[in-house]
Amino acid sequence: MNMTRINSISHKFYSVIYLLIIAMIGVFCALNATYDVMIGGTPFYFFAVLVLALQSIFALRESERSRNIAGLGLIVLVMGLVYSYGFMFLTHLKAIVLLPSICLTLFGLPSISQHPQKAYLLKTVLLISLIALAAIQYYELSMLKGYYDSLPNNGSWQKYGGL
Repeated sequence: MNMTRINSISHKFYSVIYLLIIAMIGVFCALNATYDVMIGGTPFYFFAVLVLALQSIFALRESERSRNIAGLGLIVLVMGLVYSYGFMFLTHLKAIVLLPSICLTLFGLPSISQHPQKAYLLKTVLLISLIALAAIQYYELSMLKGYYDSLPNNGSWQKYGGL
C-alpha cells in the first residue's frame, strides 16, 4: 500500500515537471518568435506558435470535436508552409514546426492515447521536437541579427524593417 502511494506521488511529480518543461520551452518559442517579428523577420514562427498553443489546448480534451480541431492545426500549418515556400516546403528549415504538430495531433487518437507505452513515447518525441523547434528558431534569429550587423554604416536593425 505504501509503495503504490510513493509511485502515485512520483508519477504526479514527474507529470508536473514534464508540463513545466513543455511550458517553458513553449514560452521561449513564443518570445523568440515575437522578437523575430519585431526586428523584421518572418511572422511564420509567431503564427506557428499560436497554432501549436491552440492545438495543445484542444489535443488533450475528451471530445471528438476538440480532437478534430487539434488535427486542423496540422492542416493549417501545412497550408501556411505551402503558401510561403511552395510544394518544396519540407526542404525548408521551418518545416520542423510540423513535428510537434504531428505529435499533438496523434495525442487525440484514442488508439494512441489509451496505451500508456505509446503515450510515453509520444510525450518524449513531443519534448524532443519542441527543443529542436526552439533551437532552430534561435539559430534563425541569430542569423537575422548577423545580417543586420553586416549592413554598412553601422546601421541598426530599427532602420531596416523592425518596429
